[in-house]
Amino acid sequence: MIRRLLQMLAVTLLALTARSAAAQQSASDLLAQGIGAYQNLDYEQAATMLRRSLGRTTGDTLSISDRLRALTYLGATELFRDGRDSALAAFRQIAVTDPKYRPSEIIFPPQVTGVFQQVRQQTKTVFLQVPPLTEFRAKAEHFTARLLASSPHDIAVAITLPDGRPVRQVFTGPIGDSLAVTWDGLTEDGDPVPSGRYLLRVQSRATGGGHLIRQLALVIERAQPDTQLWPARPDGIAPPLHAPSGPAVRSLAGGLAAAVAVVVLPSIVAQDAGGFKGRFAVAAAIGGAGIASFFAQRSAPPVDVMAGANSAVRDAFRRRLELVQKHNAQARAEVRLIVRAAGQTTVVESGAP
Repeated sequence: MIRRLLQMLAVTLLALTARSAAAQQSASDLLAQGIGAYQNLDYEQAATMLRRSLGRTTGDTLSISDRLRALTYLGATELFRDGRDSALAAFRQIAVTDPKYRPSEIIFPPQVTGVFQQVRQQTKTVFLQVPPLTEFRAKAEHFTARLLASSPHDIAVAITLPDGRPVRQVFTGPIGDSLAVTWDGLTEDGDPVPSGRYLLRVQSRATGGGHLIRQLALVIERAQPDTQLWPARPDGIAPPLHAPSGPAVRSLAGGLAAAVAVVVLPSIVAQDAGGFKGRFAVAAAIGGAGIASFFAQRSAPPVDVMAGANSAVRDAFRRRLELVQKHNAQARAEVRLIVRAAGQTTVVESGAP
């Protein structure tokens, strides 16, 4: 009795040790062991190691390429151990993950690749390729998403709110290998969408089965209008570089002539020396007035020249103002949308119609 208890205890300790060692192994090590067991035809061990490698959800996890390999070997393993349903489930995960993936026909026999091809044809889903950032003018330009299909089928593409309420139906129809769909940024009512969070939803329609919905979160923001500042109103007009000098010269000449005339007046104006000095005083006053008139008229442009300059400046200002007003009106009428792809795509499976 005691001996039997000791044997059971030893088996339990060995099992715990094996589990502890497996827990310390990396996901890549478990995958390698699973592949090795499959190649040695030890399908029970292969299934155990492959499932453990796929079961890591945090920390040390498989890359996407290694995960696809693990699912392929797991599907083949389940087929050879008569677990067809488990094999179909593994192959379906591959079809949902990567539409271009195919098992190697060199490594896997036709009974494996043939079943995988059947599953891929029956799995109707679409993969999204969206730029991380797109800026475009609503209605005049477009936001574009490229779709890759696991197999030809009918799809419906829509922009919705996060709760699923429709904003705009973008496309309804068949898809072959790939398709580019565009959206002009408008709602069903023809208005540009307001800023907020939205979903790009692609629903695959399969006859007689459930529907796979692949969706991607979008953050949409209305950009500020690209308006221009009003032109500065002119405060004044610069004088001409060469003002006309005709009137100023005539004023100077007239003043000087009058001054000379006063100097040579006959003695009847003044008989004595004091009178002679008086004539020179009068002449100096008249000549000074002429000189002052000359500089005054030379520094001030004529009225008609000033009016012409004012008119040209006003016309130029008015034309510039009209251009800015037209540009700003057009900028406010246009709505520019900035679309950002937020996170990774997710898959939702709905029930049969």
